[in-house]
Amino acid sequence: MRASMFVAVFAFAGVSSTAMAQHTARCTLDDQLTTTTLAQGRNAWARKCGFITTTKEAYLNSEGEYQIFLEGCYSYPNIPAGSTCTKFVPATETAACVPLAELSKLGTCPTGCVTPGQKVSFGGKSMPVPEALASGERTITALTPTATLLAPTFSEQTIRTYVSGDTVEDVFSLSLANGRLLEVTSEHPLVDGEGNIVKAKSLQAGDTLLSSDGQKVSISSINVFRFKGYVWNVQPVSHDKAENIFDLEGMLTGSLRFQNEWADLNYRLAFREEADVQGL
Repeated sequence: MRASMFVAVFAFAGVSSTAMAQHTARCTLDDQLTTTTLAQGRNAWARKCGFITTTKEAYLNSEGEYQIFLEGCYSYPNIPAGSTCTKFVPATETAACVPLAELSKLGTCPTGCVTPGQKVSFGGKSMPVPEALASGERTITALTPTATLLAPTFSEQTIRTYVSGDTVEDVFSLSLANGRLLEVTSEHPLVDGEGNIVKAKSLQAGDTLLSSDGQKVSISSINVFRFKGYVWNVQPVSHDKAENIFDLEGMLTGSLRFQNEWADLNYRLAFREEADVQGL
């Protein structure tokens, strides 16, 4: 069913339209936490103050999500027009607690990292992420665990969630020697020519990225521009590292798991006999 597809973890059976609107506002308007540090800081604070359990904290961190609340947000008191936020909710574990009676859990939010026009492969069809969501695509095309450099085989992975976030931040526009153009946020994980998972902000002109057909493609130039609007990503159900590598505009890119739960580890696709992302 289309209802199982959701943006910013909007999977609420029987939730009112008012609550849905409030959830949307928290994720995209007044409580958007755009870094892993802030998101995990919110979860640690929520656990310390008794809003979530240690198990829930670990789960949210593993999925790159953070706890949000009905009454409060991170931007308070400097809230934007249309916000219903009435109190400050911290994003650091050391911050003072708010009494349990003053906050109601509303849900969770993630972050996204691809501009809306970028095309990703879904079921063998290349399309922008928001178009895939609108058409009800249930799977994303990803590497198989046995993919090799000479034969980077793909299979379909069930989508756990579509992710979007309204943001104002720097986007890296990478012009490639094969004519492709990638537009991703600074922390977005890409696969370089040596098989390393790297952040977009670490790349320079002349570096190489790995294409979905196993070719090393040089970066001709990099332009950084300020982007305002929604960025997108997709998170599969699978926690297998190879099955979290997708085709983005013909190049290999990592899912949110490389940006969140695996962000602090050293990963490498190590294409020798097979695609084996090391480090877990």
